[in-house]
Amino acid sequence: MESMLLEKADMRSLNPASLLIPNKEGMALVLTLVVVTILAVLVLEFSYLMRVEAEISGNYRDSLKAYYIANSGVNFAYLLLRDDKDLSYDSLDEDWALAKLPIAMEEGAVIFHIIDECGKININSLLGREGKIDERRRAVLERLFEILEIDRELVDVICDWIDKDDEVRDFGAEDDYYSNLENPYPCKNGFLDTIDELFLLKGFNDEVFYGKGKGRGSLDSYLTVYGDGKVNINTAPDIVLQSLHPDIDGGLAQGIGEYRVDHPFKKTKDLEEVFGIDDRIYNEISPLITVKSNSFQVYAIGSLGEARERIKAILERKEKDLKIKYWRVM
Repeated sequence: MESMLLEKADMRSLNPASLLIPNKEGMALVLTLVVVTILAVLVLEFSYLMRVEAEISGNYRDSLKAYYIANSGVNFAYLLLRDDKDLSYDSLDEDWALAKLPIAMEEGAVIFHIIDECGKININSLLGREGKIDERRRAVLERLFEILEIDRELVDVICDWIDKDDEVRDFGAEDDYYSNLENPYPCKNGFLDTIDELFLLKGFNDEVFYGKGKGRGSLDSYLTVYGDGKVNINTAPDIVLQSLHPDIDGGLAQGIGEYRVDHPFKKTKDLEEVFGIDDRIYNEISPLITVKSNSFQVYAIGSLGEARERIKAILERKEKDLKIKYWRVM
């Protein structure tokens, strides 16, 4: 009996709250640990965000510098074209055509090259002065497409795109076709502004434009929308030379290219000095050719660290005066 009374007394003396709530020192320790953990997480997160922000800022800084480095390449090309000593002809042995090596700068490096747009076939020249398709130039484009293994029927599509009427050629397309596309747009009935505009035309896709798997380069290596429509025989690729006349085959085109290395054509009549070019061939292509150029493409790459910036520009030259016709950051 006495032991039971003592046990009850002991039970009454216990504070139930003391069994559930830790003492003040323990609570403070727990709170301190929680606060320290939260602060550590916040510090780590802040540190990570700062590193990301610094990296983004560094990349932006380097990209901006790389852009101005590429811009300097375009300016260098501008000076080379402006300071061309003899404007009576343009050929691949001149300074502007040979400037292709990388140039190291105090920060970064720039590489650029200049391409003569007049060494290509001007697709807009298909449309004659009277607003009708020039059949001789159409034949040149058809031969080019045949050499490049492109369906010649696509020439009809180009003609319908640039001519002024709404008559559909056998394999062409006018508003009736383009207005019924999933994302419709009108047939332009006017000149192409850039060669990339071909992607808007019926039948033109990556395979046609870039010649995937055929190793012949993209269409913009042979076609342009700049210049006066005449092909510079000093700078034209063999394939373009071959397109000018049905009797200029691959061997003769290569012969022209080899001859002009040591004997740049000073006048179009000089072409007859090449074995295989007779009066008949020359007289038939003479309205289509020139030895001078007035439009040049500049492609410049500026690099700084991991940053790369590319600029494509078209410069039009009249005597010593040059102006920018096209500018694109790629």
